[in-house]
Amino acid sequence: MFDFIKYKYVSITFSTILIAVGFGVTFGKYGGFATSLDFDGGLRAVVEFPENVERKNLEEYFSSKNLEAVLVLMDKDKNDYQIDIGLGSVDQIKQLYVERKGKDSLEAKQASAIDALIGLLQEDFKLEKKKILSANQVGSVVGAELTSTGISLLSLTLFFIMIYLSFRFQFKFALGAILALIHDLVITIAFIGFFQIKPSVPIIAALLTLLGYSINDTIVVFDRIRENAGNLRDAFSQIINISINQTLSRTFNTSVATLISVVAIIIGGAVELYDFAYVLTFGIILGTFSSVFIAAPLVDIYDGLSKRWKRS
Repeated sequence: MFDFIKYKYVSITFSTILIAVGFGVTFGKYGGFATSLDFDGGLRAVVEFPENVERKNLEEYFSSKNLEAVLVLMDKDKNDYQIDIGLGSVDQIKQLYVERKGKDSLEAKQASAIDALIGLLQEDFKLEKKKILSANQVGSVVGAELTSTGISLLSLTLFFIMIYLSFRFQFKFALGAILALIHDLVITIAFIGFFQIKPSVPIIAALLTLLGYSINDTIVVFDRIRENAGNLRDAFSQIINISINQTLSRTFNTSVATLISVVAIIIGGAVELYDFAYVLTFGIILGTFSSVFIAAPLVDIYDGLSKRWKRS
């Protein structure tokens, strides 16, 4: 039987180092998180391209113009693509359009960024006007609203989980679970920054999903601790250790089975789902780790501190 409680401070230190490295690289090397249209604003157009135009052709086209574009296949039969371009490329698009039309062209100088993008696409891909299904510029106000909504959703999720666990178990278990969930959330955000994954609505969905997955594993361990506490006369730390070992095989099997379905998205899924799958894969592994090495040990630490406080 492995003694998980013996290494509780080692695991907490390891997690702290991961967080420091993740955010250190995010802000030290990249200067912050990657920008995305959903959160920072930019240009978005949905275009029906000719049948002979493939994703590879579009990627090469935007790359040749030094434009970072996110392509989403909306309709495979009609070859409709959603094109997202961040605000950082707006000036470049306007410049390209002016160069195309001529520096003396008043029309080019007065054209908005979205008009310039559509103009370039129409000329380069010989598109009729009706092939431009939609085109608009998303402002940073929308991004700020999405950011606020995402934070609110995550905060409410943590709040209701804590209320439920306080009612279902004891406060020390609720506290341990919430701290473990915050731990999962912070490290995953550091992971997103480290690998410069663009924040988006699907990424928020992945974060909420991993919170639900992590708390599921944690509750299984806590339920066994509560059961053993009523049947065994060992010290509380030893009961926690016994409970973790008893539920370890179930936790491992559940994680592997879940990972198979998520990895399947990476192997055979759409490119648009890759970031979602990467975050979810990391979150599942992290959630399993925190249920065993973070949540239960934190309960043990809190229990020890509370007993010392009562004695004094």
